[in-house]
Amino acid sequence: MSAVAKLLLRSGFTVTGSDVKQTEITDELAAKGVKINIGPHDERHVSADCQLVVHTSAAPDDNPERVAAKNRHLPDLSNFEWLGEWFKDKKVVLVTGTHGKSTTTGLLAAMCIQGGLDPTVIIGSKMPDWPDGNLRLGESDLVIIEGDEYAKHFLSFHAAALIINNIELDHVDVFKDIDDMRHAFERLLRQTKVGAIVVYNADSDQAAKAVESVKLHPINSLAFVKQQTQDQAYVMRAVYEYQREAGRTKISLKHKEAVLDLESGLFGEYNVQNTVAAALMARELGVADEAIMKAVRDFLGIWRRMELLGERNGAPVYSDYGHHPTAVRSALDGLREAFPDKRIVLGFQPHHKNRTKELFNDFVTCFDRADVLVLCEIYDVAGRNAKEDEDMNSKLLLQEIQKRETARPLVQIEYAPDPESAVSRTLAILQPGDVGVVMGAGDIDEELRIQLKNIK
Repeated sequence: MSAVAKLLLRSGFTVTGSDVKQTEITDELAAKGVKINIGPHDERHVSADCQLVVHTSAAPDDNPERVAAKNRHLPDLSNFEWLGEWFKDKKVVLVTGTHGKSTTTGLLAAMCIQGGLDPTVIIGSKMPDWPDGNLRLGESDLVIIEGDEYAKHFLSFHAAALIINNIELDHVDVFKDIDDMRHAFERLLRQTKVGAIVVYNADSDQAAKAVESVKLHPINSLAFVKQQTQDQAYVMRAVYEYQREAGRTKISLKHKEAVLDLESGLFGEYNVQNTVAAALMARELGVADEAIMKAVRDFLGIWRRMELLGERNGAPVYSDYGHHPTAVRSALDGLREAFPDKRIVLGFQPHHKNRTKELFNDFVTCFDRADVLVLCEIYDVAGRNAKEDEDMNSKLLLQEIQKRETARPLVQIEYAPDPESAVSRTLAILQPGDVGVVMGAGDIDEELRIQLKNIK
């Protein structure tokens, strides 16, 4: 939403907005000249001279400001519908998948900038060296956008190029099962432009199945895998391997008779896959290998994606956006790979009661690589809460975790009723030689930054 506001501002439009509470993002927009109304949504926030309303999917049809738009016959578009219209005549590269979209988008942007392609980029996070954080305006026709699968938002685009990092069941309030979710990706593939470049992770069975199902649609598909097997018969292939050396991740990527030796400061195989996907797409877009290697080497990561925020009691403290069981597990695997001999202390805030309920069993097992878990109460997402999910809470999850007997059980498990207590307990537990991480897509990151700032 904030990227839409910034694009409109840069184009000379007057922009107003509203949110239920003041945040770092609303402060940033206000500083740029956007009038922000904080508090309950109200039809009076839609000014008399308003010509267009753009809404988030968190705002339902009966939102007072959307109702005002309807009553006044004003266009009322979701942020992705608006972006689809705004960039419909551009060369859109869409980065999709259940996990890794933001980091892959940031990596691809860095490679294309380094390669002189001068793209416009919209990312669902923030880049540390971009003045607008989640937006970069370029002069070329190339536009790189993080494509959100929630509510099938990515179907607002007809991409000229597409990355599918992986497909795994998520947003169970939108998709009834994995087949339903994969079908949305298949529809996205079918509406790509003729001859579109499609880079996908063939180690993700659902991603491979989606691409295989659209053979009649003319695309140039490029599959990448960790280990090539005899029965893989793709039009084009790329194979990678990696190892961790001296605090860096060394990646060897074989593609089109060439071998790229990439060195990254990021850790974890999930970030290796993000890097490989971005590198392959960058090559297909015409970026030179030297530019790709430099971009990977210099990439510092992005906001809330295993972001090092500081330390407590001599222990580094990271913030991560992970909120799906697979993302949590992958992030912890990455930490264990980078810090094999350290104790991992995790503060986790589940995101959305429905997701927690529908993926409950996966959440019970996803924390095994941590040593200590402080489990915060669930962040209930505005506009996505349902009556049938009201009884779901973190105490139920904690009880099931405590019942388990694993090969490497958690040493310590605690419950925290709110982000403030969850963060304070996580930081208090940390000792020299530990690694701390606070994880979740809700408001726990904001609380972590407040408490770390107060410590300083």
